[in-house]
Amino acid sequence: MSTPAPAEIPMLNVQIDGVWHQFPKGTRVIEACAQAGKFVPRYCYHAKLSSPGNCRMCLIEMGTPKMTPDRKPVIGEDGKPEIA
Repeated sequence: MSTPAPAEIPMLNVQIDGVWHQFPKGTRVIEACAQAGKFVPRYCYHAKLSSPGNCRMCLIEMGTPKMTPDRKPVIGEDGKPEIA
């Protein structure tokens, strides 16, 4: 009997300090920043706590891509979407 292949985890594109990275869906923002080599000041984060167990008051800015009136992302000079 063969073992079923594990389901592939979707990857997400995340921009950190102007640089795009890919992380598995479900990666916490603070962990993604750490993997990208960026320190985020934090108050109560601990890797062994579940997401609801962390206060989520870390000092970050988040946004979604800017959109044109026809709902397409605004592309910057670098060819990547601009973040609102």
